[in-house]
Amino acid sequence: MINFLQKRRFNETKRRERSESPPFVPFVDEAATAQSSFTPPLVLVAFIFPALAGYNFGYDIGSTSGAIQRLRHVPAAAALDGSPLLQGLLTSGSLFGTCVGTALSFLVAAPLGRRGELLLAATLYLLGTAICTLAPDGTYLLHAVFAGRGAYGLGVAFAMHAAPVYISEVTPPSIRGVLVSLKEAMIVVGILSGFSASALTTAYAVPFAISWRLIWLPPALIALIVFIGMLYAPPSPRWLLLRAASLQDRDPSKALRYGEEAARGLRRLRSRTLCGDPVCDDRAVEEELQSIRSMLGSGGSSSTRRRKNGNGSGGEGGGEASCGEVLSARRALIAGLGLVLLQQVTGQPSVLYYQESIFRDAGFGSLAAYASVIVGGAKLLATMFTVLRVDHYGRRPLLFAGISLMLVSLITLSIAFYTRDSTTSSSSREDGNADASSDLASILIVIALMVYVCGYQIGFGPIAWLMISEVFPLRTRGTALSIAVTVNFGFNLLVTFTLPSIQQAFDSFAPGRGMSYLFALYAGFCVASIAFTHACVPETKGKTLEEIERELRD
Repeated sequence: MINFLQKRRFNETKRRERSESPPFVPFVDEAATAQSSFTPPLVLVAFIFPALAGYNFGYDIGSTSGAIQRLRHVPAAAALDGSPLLQGLLTSGSLFGTCVGTALSFLVAAPLGRRGELLLAATLYLLGTAICTLAPDGTYLLHAVFAGRGAYGLGVAFAMHAAPVYISEVTPPSIRGVLVSLKEAMIVVGILSGFSASALTTAYAVPFAISWRLIWLPPALIALIVFIGMLYAPPSPRWLLLRAASLQDRDPSKALRYGEEAARGLRRLRSRTLCGDPVCDDRAVEEELQSIRSMLGSGGSSSTRRRKNGNGSGGEGGGEASCGEVLSARRALIAGLGLVLLQQVTGQPSVLYYQESIFRDAGFGSLAAYASVIVGGAKLLATMFTVLRVDHYGRRPLLFAGISLMLVSLITLSIAFYTRDSTTSSSSREDGNADASSDLASILIVIALMVYVCGYQIGFGPIAWLMISEVFPLRTRGTALSIAVTVNFGFNLLVTFTLPSIQQAFDSFAPGRGMSYLFALYAGFCVASIAFTHACVPETKGKTLEEIERELRD
């Protein structure tokens, strides 16, 4: 009772301060938010299903190699054995679909909203899985698999566009970093699950004819869970208010309905259970709603001026901004696009997709697959550290720490491969065996790769996705996220497919040293990343999305 009276007097004092000091700065009751932040069941439910959509993305990464290797033994897919290009097309089939989907996501995001986009992603996951696993043996088997992989990739695109922004928009600031980062952790869990599915079919000697189908089957169940769950989860209140702002002049009654639905949804999300009864701080909810409306200019006029000037989308488009408005948010755009670009050019796709090959080059032979699983486990542990500490340490410190670990590991990898290549070449001329210094270099390679993966998962892995869900203004968020995700997957594809060519170019310049120089190149990008983070990346820990928007606008 005493706490209730103290909170009430505190709220009344803040209300008087606001009334006496224009201009108006919306107040969010941090005490109320913090009090309810870990208890609302609906917040956790709303997080789980977008995170599971991320799980399916990771599962595809981890399972594809094993599924393709087993598909090669199917008579109808015999062409795979003699065509590395065809293997590459099937392996990257989902990635091609993802690149197309991310380029189109801004057209889908505006009318469907965050929840609708996740429902579409789940549908495409189901469709892609069904096409692959039910593909008939025969002439068109590979065509069907490629089509299914493409549909699945479209689902990945819409899921990775909508999931982080939906989670960030429905969760309180005190746990936003944890929950958005947990989505990244679910991707890592999906990768390990994909590895495990391939290993289980081998352990139980499942025939090749059905093993590749079984490996690709689990995402269907996950997609069904996501679809049913998102039907229950509320739409993003911020997206509803965005639509209301866009319709307030054209259709006031519909705008009012969107506003009322946003208020109901936010009350559900901010309610907590006390002694069996739902309890909600209506005053704190109203102040949060007012804060969002003020940033949208729902009182008049900001949206109206945009429509009159022809710069807003208006209508049924959900109020999303035009490309011109997106470009006007320069600080947010530089921070967001810079992070997702540097996330890729620092070498992550190379290590992820060519990890086993790197271990084989290091001299591990048949043990390379087991070494990859160990590194995957380290990847998950590092991700969980970030999940648990991101709202304690903040985004910038974790970025600096993670990139620094990546830099040290890449320098070590460059030196180790340089040393090993020289010692191996000299010994191989004698008896074909590596000497002690070569063995030491191989050990250093394993350790350095584990440090690299841990550094990436402490910094770039979860933080880049978290930041792009936070820094963009509400009106530009959908379009800006589409651009950011397109840049992310586009450079992922570019780095993945150019790695052999770049390594070959370095080998032609310095025979046997291509891998060493390649890691040195990635180290240079890490140095650039540290400078970029210092100059352009804001700290968003503990701030509401509206506070972040106001700070980057100033």
